[in-house]
Amino acid sequence: MYHLDRKKMILCCFSSMLFLGSHTAISMPLTLKQAETAALSQSPEIKSSQAKSRALEQSAIAAGQFSDPKLMLGTLNVPVDTFNFSQEPMTQIQVGLQQSFPRGHSLHFRSLQKQDLSAAESESAQTMKLMVLQNVRLSWLDLYYWLNARTIILNQEKVFKHLLEVTESMLANNQAQQKDVIRAQLELSELDNRLLAVKQQSDIARANLARWIGPTLAYHAQPTRLPTWPAPGRYKQIQHEIKNHPILKTDAAYVAAGSDNVKLAKQQYKPGFTVSMAYGFRQGNDLDGSKRPDFLSAQVSMDLPIFTSNRQDKSLKESQENLLSNEENQMSDYRQLQKSMSSEYAVWQERKKSTILYQQKLTPEAKQYAEATMAAYQNAQTDFPTLARAYVRELNTELEELKEVVDQKKARVNLLYLQGK
Repeated sequence: MYHLDRKKMILCCFSSMLFLGSHTAISMPLTLKQAETAALSQSPEIKSSQAKSRALEQSAIAAGQFSDPKLMLGTLNVPVDTFNFSQEPMTQIQVGLQQSFPRGHSLHFRSLQKQDLSAAESESAQTMKLMVLQNVRLSWLDLYYWLNARTIILNQEKVFKHLLEVTESMLANNQAQQKDVIRAQLELSELDNRLLAVKQQSDIARANLARWIGPTLAYHAQPTRLPTWPAPGRYKQIQHEIKNHPILKTDAAYVAAGSDNVKLAKQQYKPGFTVSMAYGFRQGNDLDGSKRPDFLSAQVSMDLPIFTSNRQDKSLKESQENLLSNEENQMSDYRQLQKSMSSEYAVWQERKKSTILYQQKLTPEAKQYAEATMAAYQNAQTDFPTLARAYVRELNTELEELKEVVDQKKARVNLLYLQGK
């Protein structure tokens, strides 16, 4: 009995430790790296493209095989008056095989086309991985912005509460007017309204993140620090990296598949063959009393691609136009990537300069101006609306600096996508 109670106690303690450990793991803040890993592992878009690629791989093998041979069974020249198989010398029971051979190298090019389509889907999966990473990172940065914007507004709310106390104290000493107190209360109400808007936007950002990693993990996402990535490098370096983007590799695979389709269409101008061989069993005896010999038959039939104007010619023209379309799509995607790279690189550079300007001048100067206006107001050298505008300007400047920093990171995320990282 003692040993049984002891085992129960040990089991309870072990279960409690597991529960506490799992609860601690779940309650720990989610990192961006963990969010990226989770998004890649559970993305249905990636899994769909990978499944299509595997399916086309199997289809490529099947497309390169000959069709199954046909078994032929039948009777020939059976007399209808008696249905006696030994009555007539040409009556026979026939067993044969028939095999078709497609035109030219149709099997090879049809299989090759499937392989190229499989490669296209595989590269599409790589593109989707980059898109998933891009969306997770952008959603993470949005959430970071709105959570930190809330912190900035809450800090400014403390300042306006202090301003309200100052105006109420000065009003009690006949150094301020009632409208100053009302204006301070109005500014606090405006901040409350901005907090509601920020809460709404942070919920939207979290929902966007949940689209990729699920609501449970998104709930534990609390980005407190900006992620860091290496600098994008020189403009020409990114231009070179774009040429290896999965989108262009997908287009190249579709161009190759289109070229295979053109070659396949050209094979239709060649004849296809069907080979048949049959063995005929005969019954009865010849006039000399000897057993009738069996018959062996062989036959070759072939297509005659003579009337090609409305079939082969049209099919070839269709495949050529589709190939041209794929080539133009590849060029269009390349130009779009170049355009995106140029614009995002410019945004990244300008946001970098703007961030430095805010950090070194605009934000410190706005803070100094607010403090100087506060001192002037307490010495009755300015009015309260001017003071309120000074602190609102400080708040807006801090939010603008935060936005510039986040926008620079967003531009870097977009460049990472273009670089295939």
